[in-house]
Amino acid sequence: MGGRNHAGNRPTLARETVRQHLIPNCYLKAWCDPRTPEGQTPYIWRIIRDGSSKKNKAPDKSFTATDRYTIKLPNGEKDLTVENTLAGLENAFVSVRSKIERREELTAEDRATLCLFAAAMQSRTRSAGDHWKQTAQQLHDMISSMEQQHGARPTTSRQTGKMVEIAPQYFVMQMLEIQAPLLFQMEMSIFVAKDEVGFITSDAPCVWFNPKAHTYPPFYRSPGLAQPDIEVTLPLTPQHLLFISHRKYPLYLDVGQNIVDESNRTVCAYCADEFVSWIGETRPYWFENGTMPADAWENTNAGK
Repeated sequence: MGGRNHAGNRPTLARETVRQHLIPNCYLKAWCDPRTPEGQTPYIWRIIRDGSSKKNKAPDKSFTATDRYTIKLPNGEKDLTVENTLAGLENAFVSVRSKIERREELTAEDRATLCLFAAAMQSRTRSAGDHWKQTAQQLHDMISSMEQQHGARPTTSRQTGKMVEIAPQYFVMQMLEIQAPLLFQMEMSIFVAKDEVGFITSDAPCVWFNPKAHTYPPFYRSPGLAQPDIEVTLPLTPQHLLFISHRKYPLYLDVGQNIVDESNRTVCAYCADEFVSWIGETRPYWFENGTMPADAWENTNAGK
């Protein structure tokens, strides 16, 4: 991670604090309310997870954190390699999204950009970074305890301590390297909605979901890219949804309200705190918990 940024140049260094987007501004702009009054700054509708309240706010002021991707160096300077890598990826994504809106064919490079962007959107969120930091902290505590019990000098624990310090930054870069190539090997489609409300997005917009997970014993229900029924979804605009799976569909697939509502229900279920609806509307179905399917593992002889 440390030496050079994604473009192969020397890393940008800074001393001042840097406000960084957990969800990119360029991405959120697609959800600006088209009915924004003339002369007013365009805004998105941020809605609480349970739909109980909402507020409008400019996308550039939404879902930000200070120095989230910044690596602090011993001399007090800050390495912005991760921030610059994400910025370059966002620029490439905007270009590909324009092609999608025109329903153009996508090159292998375009598909690679979408896979990288999906990996970034799955790993750069606050919830993902905090989870990885908690995992790194548990490892660090275990190593430190073992060193103390054996009277060993703190050597490995210094490394694991550094892992805790840069956990969110490290996680993003690792997922770009590891996850994106796996996504590229899968099938890709763009779902296109005509529905007025359209696709919503959230503070954790890239969702991994296995619709057959309920047939597995609970221990095995965590979604994984090797699962034959895994679905990776990422809303791209209120009218477009990236769909990556192991099943072949047309590149552009027109979908009805039922598919849009099912996607939005999943986004609501997986968001951390808030979701975004471009005209500020919700539908009751998005908040339904559903019931256990008849073919669930719990209904089998092994599960009883």
